[in-house]
Amino acid sequence: MSSDTVTRQQLIELLRMREHGETDFTLVDIREEYELFHGYIPGAINMPLSTFEPDALSGEVILYCQAGVRSEHLLQELAKQGHFGVKHYGGGYLDWVARSTPDA
Repeated sequence: MSSDTVTRQQLIELLRMREHGETDFTLVDIREEYELFHGYIPGAINMPLSTFEPDALSGEVILYCQAGVRSEHLLQELAKQGHFGVKHYGGGYLDWVARSTPDA
C-alpha cells in the first residue's frame, strides 16, 4: 500500500482526531449523487467526480469513492497536476460498510 493510501483504521483515527481538533482535513466523497442513496462516511462532503473542481479544496484532503478505483485514479491525476496533500481511502465506501457491521 502506498503512502498516499489511507486504511480504514487510519481513517477512523483521523476522523476521531479531527473531531477533537487535533488535525484538520477534508474528507471528499467523489461518488455521483445517485450513489449516495446507500449512505456515506460521516463527516464527508460530496464532490462528484463528474463535476470535481480541485481548486475548490485546500489543505489536506482524503478522497474516497465506492471501491477505491476512481479515487486512486483521481489522486494520480491530481499529483500530475501538482496538487499535494491529497490521499485516498483505498477500500472506499464498500469497505467502510462491510467492516462496520458487528460480524465483520
